[in-house]
Amino acid sequence: MQEFLNHKAGAQLTRTNGVYLHQSGMAAIYHVHHALLSWRGTESIVFGFTYELTPKLLEAYGPSFRFYGLGTDNELADLETYLEGHGEDPKKVQALWCECPSNPLLRTPNLRRLRALANKYSFPIVIDDTIGSFANVDVMNIADVVVTSLTKSFSGCADVMGGSAVLNPSMPFYSQLKCLFQKDYQNELYVGDAIQLELNSRNFLERAVHVNTTTQLLVDFLQVQKSRPRSSITAVYYPSLCWSVENYRAQMRAPTADFKPGFGGLFTIEFESVEKASMFFDSAAVHKGPSLGASMTLLQPYVQTVFHQEKEWAARYGLKETIVRVSVGLEDPRKLLKIFNDAMLKTDGLLAIEHEEASHVPQVLRSNL
Repeated sequence: MQEFLNHKAGAQLTRTNGVYLHQSGMAAIYHVHHALLSWRGTESIVFGFTYELTPKLLEAYGPSFRFYGLGTDNELADLETYLEGHGEDPKKVQALWCECPSNPLLRTPNLRRLRALANKYSFPIVIDDTIGSFANVDVMNIADVVVTSLTKSFSGCADVMGGSAVLNPSMPFYSQLKCLFQKDYQNELYVGDAIQLELNSRNFLERAVHVNTTTQLLVDFLQVQKSRPRSSITAVYYPSLCWSVENYRAQMRAPTADFKPGFGGLFTIEFESVEKASMFFDSAAVHKGPSLGASMTLLQPYVQTVFHQEKEWAARYGLKETIVRVSVGLEDPRKLLKIFNDAMLKTDGLLAIEHEEASHVPQVLRSNL
């Protein structure tokens, strides 16, 4: 982990004493929010559609929050208008929370414009980089605090939980936040879990390369399927396909001799109906579950399991009940492609890749079709 934290952020390096370990990603988010409440105790802003428990936590433990769930430039303009109306109160906003990219539609807001607003109106930015992972993205030029669920791709084995909050010494609130964090912080991460996290993380970069490559291949395959006249796929959500791709690219780490960053191991498929989404979900011979970043590929009917009582509300932000979220694991990419091809065959009732379309599939994968 320290290899990434030592990456240059502005003019300074992240200090090891600015890293706070917690029992889970949500524990990290809770303790950051608790510290911020003791500092300002005012409203928060959630920009973009974050992990569902983040806004629920802000609502349960705080005065209020404003939600800009699409994370678009239009909403950014709305936010700026709102901030202008409260310019006389520099402490109106406690903090702005966002993700890079968001879960589950993989959108990345214009983080540089958000940083400019934070500087102008004097509030910190908290960024959750769990989905992109700090192997692929570096948000230390934007965030005052970076929170990460170490349970996910950092561990990669789905056998241990952990979370982290990292303070950025290059940002203006560092000294104030450092005092707040130090005041109440207790490292409650069980030593056995810390040891297991460290052991699991030793091949973090190697796993990230595999997952980035496999995920891009599956996304490319599904994009071909989406273009077919009888396809039941209506959209594929992935950072490289999103309207916000340049916002994501702006935060990608520079490639090195050892590692080339990518777009991560999470994507979402949207189908034309719940029936088709169910057929694909049931037909795909992979594991099913709500986590991500594990060594095995996981499918989740996201809205059905997370927002089953709030479907209409979620749909206003683009989360339809017909989506299936995919977290890609370490399986052989050729086997995964065959599994997805077979699932599409059963879902659409026709061969997902016909002979004349095989040129769309990378040569290394064709032998298993």
